[in-house]
Amino acid sequence: MILRAATLACAILLTSCTATPKVNFDADPQAAFGTYKTYSWAYNVAPAGANPLLVQKVKASVNSYLASRGYTPGEPGDFAIGFTLGARDRVEVTQLGGYGPYYRPWGAWGGGWGGGQVDVRNVTDGTLVVDIYDTKAKSPVWHGTATQEVSGDNISQAGVDTAVSAVLANFPPPPPKK
Repeated sequence: MILRAATLACAILLTSCTATPKVNFDADPQAAFGTYKTYSWAYNVAPAGANPLLVQKVKASVNSYLASRGYTPGEPGDFAIGFTLGARDRVEVTQLGGYGPYYRPWGAWGGGWGGGQVDVRNVTDGTLVVDIYDTKAKSPVWHGTATQEVSGDNISQAGVDTAVSAVLANFPPPPPKK
């Protein structure tokens, strides 16, 4: 049941992206990113409980994105790629003041005093996490996340593509400054 809920939340993440995701990444400064030309997948079967169609869409989007950057599939590749999807619910509370969402510039008539209005809403933040491993060293070399508020229930390839391109925009990372 929890996995089904997580899969639904992940579907929401990838389909209704309306704002720019918050993206973070971390990289091993010793990794030889310039030598990477080929990639393979860290796993080939959808994780238990995951929506296999959603997994296919994410893999297709990653394959397309990496191809546009000049990487080609290989077995084994120079690096292996894996991803996870997740969602977290939170409550967002906004104090609207004595007049609610309206501003009355001509004075405090009709309810300017009192506690004011409060807007409370449930929000779901969806996250796509991508991890990249050096296949020769068998160690992680890059980790990226894209998180944003999501809603909706349709899974579109365009939503998947937006999330994937946002998180992979920093791969490979810029060379370290000397």
